[in-house]
Amino acid sequence: MRVLRRRMTWLALLACGLWACEEGGEVSPLSLEKVLISPVEMLEYESLSTRQALWEALLGQAREQALNPSYIQPLFPLSSPSGFVAKEGPAEPLLCLRETEMAPKEAPSELEAKEAFAEMAPKEEAELKEEPSELAPKEEFVELSLKLDERRESWSDVPREAWGGLSERDVARCLALSLLTQWQVKGEVNLQRVTRSPYAAAYVEGSLRLNPAFVSLAAAAF
Repeated sequence: MRVLRRRMTWLALLACGLWACEEGGEVSPLSLEKVLISPVEMLEYESLSTRQALWEALLGQAREQALNPSYIQPLFPLSSPSGFVAKEGPAEPLLCLRETEMAPKEAPSELEAKEAFAEMAPKEEAELKEEPSELAPKEEFVELSLKLDERRESWSDVPREAWGGLSERDVARCLALSLLTQWQVKGEVNLQRVTRSPYAAAYVEGSLRLNPAFVSLAAAAF
C-alpha cells in the first residue's frame, strides 16, 4: 500500500509540475511556456487539436513580440550587432516537405525526372562551372548551407506514423531552412537541438538552435 501511495503521489506531483494545477486539484490547459521547457515526450499524449492550438498561440505571440524588436526573452531571438532582435515565426514552416515527401506521388515523365535530378545536384558543382562576374555583388553568390550539429543532442531519424512517415530530423531540417530563408540568413549555419529551452528557435553566431517541442508542434500542425 505504501508503494502504491508513493506512486500516486509522484504522478500527482508530475502532473502539477507539467500542468498548471488550480485549487481543488483541477488541471488547467497546458500553456505554451510549459510546453517549451518540459520534456518533448509530453506532447505525444496531447490531442491534435491541443497541439494545433498551441502552434497558433506560438505564432500569435511571436507576431506581437516582433512589433517590439527589443522584446525581452522572445520566442524567436535573432542575434545582431546591437543585441537580440525578436522575429516572427515561420510563415511557411514545412513548405519543402509539402512539395516533396508529403505531396501525392505520381510517376514522373522522363523530362521531369531529368529536371528533378538536376535540381538535386550539389550547387557547389554548378558554381564551379560558372565563374561570377567581377561586377556582380558577392552577396548574390553566398548560399545557405545547413549542417547538423549533434555533439550535444541528436535528432531522431526514426520515421513517425503521426508525421506522415517523417522523422524528427526531417522536420527540423525543413523547419530550419524555412526560418533562415525568412530571416534572410546566409552562409553556413549549424543546426542544434536544444531541449527545454525557453525559446522556440534562436539564431546565435552562425548556429540555429531549435527546441524539439517547437519541431513537434510544427509537425502536428501540418
